[in-house]
Amino acid sequence: MPDLRRTTLTVLLAPLAASALTGCGGDEVGAKPHRPTESPALWNPCDVLDAAFVKTQFGIEATEHAGTPTKPECRFTPAEGSGDAVVTSNYLLFPGSLDDAWERMGQQPDADVRTPAIALADDARLVVEATKEQLYVTGFVQNGDLVQQVDVVDPAPYAERRIVRGVEAMLTTLSAHAAESGAGAESGTDTGTDTGTDTDTD
Repeated sequence: MPDLRRTTLTVLLAPLAASALTGCGGDEVGAKPHRPTESPALWNPCDVLDAAFVKTQFGIEATEHAGTPTKPECRFTPAEGSGDAVVTSNYLLFPGSLDDAWERMGQQPDADVRTPAIALADDARLVVEATKEQLYVTGFVQNGDLVQQVDVVDPAPYAERRIVRGVEAMLTTLSAHAAESGAGAESGTDTGTDTGTDTDTD
């Protein structure tokens, strides 16, 4: 079961807790992030991600689940009992930077937070938590006001480096989709960095 540290990291850019959005005395200091709910703002990460992509990046056979039109979570689940990873992607709107979110929520001192260079993105974060039982990797990529998220939970034994590379490849694909569609309040800045699609195992 995920511990409280993992729960905090997973919901970091979900609708933030009221305490993270209000200052002393209840003064509002920021707007709550939200998912767009009407076309053409609404799309599904499954528009650019599919089971073939997941197999290439993570080496697993998975079934795609695209959620619903109003809750467009894109989830890839392996066969029951296979012991393979579950991969999920969704998104939200956040009128601030990833640094703002990290500043408001705070991090555990031992959190493994990385800043991968993702092409066409304004910013990105990767949080890795490797336990004896499972590997948790959560990635965030920001293009303007749009923040897209990827979560991977992989039971042991797991190949950490491959999972991390796969998440970075997903973030790159999602960032390119955002840039091409003009999503977010402003276009991202091209970092000129290709995260690559090296899928060698650990």
